[in-house]
Amino acid sequence: MQDEEMVTQLPGMLYGEDERVTLLRQILKAMGQPDHAFSIIHVCGTNGKGSTSAMIAAILQASGYSVGLFTSPHIMAVEESIQINRQLISKAQFERLLATVQTVLKKLGFDPTTDLSYFETLVLVALVYFKQQQVDYVLWECGLGGELDATNAVDRVAYTLFTKISLDHMALLGDTIEAIATTKSKIIRPQTPVIVAPEQTKTALHVLEAEAKRQSALLQIAPRDWFVTSHPTSAGQEVTVKLPEREPLTVSLALAGTSYQLENLLTVLTWYRQFCRDQGHAVDEIVLQRALGQVRLPGRFERLATEPLVVIDGAHNPDGIRQFVRSVQERYGGYDLTIVTGFLKDKAVAECLQLLTQLPARFILTTPINQDDRQLPVAELGALYTQITGQTAPEYPAIEAALKAASQPATGNKPQVILVVGSFYLLKTVRQHFLS
Repeated sequence: MQDEEMVTQLPGMLYGEDERVTLLRQILKAMGQPDHAFSIIHVCGTNGKGSTSAMIAAILQASGYSVGLFTSPHIMAVEESIQINRQLISKAQFERLLATVQTVLKKLGFDPTTDLSYFETLVLVALVYFKQQQVDYVLWECGLGGELDATNAVDRVAYTLFTKISLDHMALLGDTIEAIATTKSKIIRPQTPVIVAPEQTKTALHVLEAEAKRQSALLQIAPRDWFVTSHPTSAGQEVTVKLPEREPLTVSLALAGTSYQLENLLTVLTWYRQFCRDQGHAVDEIVLQRALGQVRLPGRFERLATEPLVVIDGAHNPDGIRQFVRSVQERYGGYDLTIVTGFLKDKAVAECLQLLTQLPARFILTTPINQDDRQLPVAELGALYTQITGQTAPEYPAIEAALKAASQPATGNKPQVILVVGSFYLLKTVRQHFLS
């Protein structure tokens, strides 16, 4: 089976069915606990998990460790989800390990094509790969929720991190912050350090603190007052922070999203300070400067082209869109804005569109390509846009046609930027269009 065929042929989601995490734990035990071969840093939350994981992985690599990174969703190819030292697993390695995992599953009495989901299979492949490659640490990003997420099947973790928790996947996780935070909090392990991003809601923070107390786990909230200043650069942003008992430190952060990436950075610095304390050495400012300037993450306020300027972002829920809007205002306030957008129909589309239309932009509407038929038809998005704004926007079912329309030169004297946002499934087609 080819890697991309796996995406379409395996069950797409079995989340919450029949004690899935317990089942995966039994499988891992039968496989000899590959998750015991390295230290795991479990990263959970609604937005910011990928950026936070990538920054920590870069810091550990710059410190001399071999570092695995497991993230989702991928944009271009499934191999993006499994990396070591910023190198993607090769197609050949992926297919070989997939065959190995499926052989083990058959020996255990499972049908590997129906009994495990795509994501559960990916988790097993990643763990076996990281063990075989003898990594020291693994950044282990939750896929969905926390307690019932396949990543929670690992037996032990070294650190637990929570990025911003907000409303998303409400049909599965609950329709309140309290319910969502509760299921995410269940990844906290006994006596394991817990790092929490700044700007959490009081409700989410209360839930996390209560669970940490039940698990006798030390919980730290990333201090907002460590941040001093931030200035946009062509490569990202230059950030000055002031850690306790140290002179101000200026780092070049190669992640352009302004306010939300600063929250992620503060979370990472809080973890790093604790990590250094645990390792018995001081914070290494050279490591931070070298690592953070190298972090790249596809689809997170990513610049794809310069003439015209094209920026793509995977924001797809209200909190993510809110942060996206703020970043656009801070970075492109003097630009002529064109927004190409499309959503999956199971998202809070009306609220996301309401937030996006706060920007003084020309809107072009389209439809993401999704193999599960979860995409919102562009006609329905257009009707919603008219309901919210009282205006109409051009509708293009084909993403390429939407991009062609967006690329028409602006009529004013301002510089032009095309912004693509609303779904990771939209970004894949856009990246293919520009990068090819």
